[in-house]
Amino acid sequence: MNNDYETIRLEISDEGIAHIILNRPRVLNAIDSVMMREVTQALSTLQQQPEIRCFVLSGEGRAFSAGFDLKESAAAEERKVQDWRRVLEADFDFIMQFWDCPKPTISAIHGHCIGGGLELAVACDIAIAGEDAIFGEPEVRFGSGIVAMILPWMIAPKHAKDILLTGNDQISASRAAAISLVTETVCQGKHIDRAFEKAREIAAAAPLSVELTKRAINRSFDIRGMRNALLAAVETDIVIEASGGAERVEFNRIRKEQGLKAAITWRNSR
Repeated sequence: MNNDYETIRLEISDEGIAHIILNRPRVLNAIDSVMMREVTQALSTLQQQPEIRCFVLSGEGRAFSAGFDLKESAAAEERKVQDWRRVLEADFDFIMQFWDCPKPTISAIHGHCIGGGLELAVACDIAIAGEDAIFGEPEVRFGSGIVAMILPWMIAPKHAKDILLTGNDQISASRAAAISLVTETVCQGKHIDRAFEKAREIAAAAPLSVELTKRAINRSFDIRGMRNALLAAVETDIVIEASGGAERVEFNRIRKEQGLKAAITWRNSR
């Protein structure tokens, strides 16, 4: 297995657990195009190997992930509708590959887990959060949209609306557990240990039974219409991103002239 990656680290345990570590700590593991390509390569290759029984996904440094890389987005040329469709469909597929993976996936979360990072963590089958984890979806606060609107399918609709319509990005680990955003919380620094405990339990079970059971659970969501609803939400996001708006224009102006930190400060002050 090639482990010569720029933005991730990959570790394989003797128990058949593949550990994918997001490794852009200086930018809180913001998801850029290189990370998307490398994670997808690792996941798609390893899930075909029978000795791999489970995946653990975590982040290096101070955070799980701050979401999609806004600096990379700002550096791109002005996009038309067809450009946004290509970008957002790729983002959606990147997140949902953890839901669609035939082998179980576990996210081990600490620090900030924001925007696309939250969607990525929730798309995993099990989510373990350290008590220092902070969750949120701030997109509406700067005129953006949700890439994979999986949240309303994982938690109660009123909690989902409370988070998504306010752009709240200060959700504590305890609240995340109370509303079933994560499976459980553990002491700070123990999130990876607990994720591996769960992964070992899965790896010790009969692999065919595990795979078919996960498929049956996911199929029940498809029967209820989740996949079609998520794809419709992508279409909504395309409209939002292509339309812009006053908040989006001002956020991007500050971001280009003063930097991302200043743009976020402006967003938070409103």
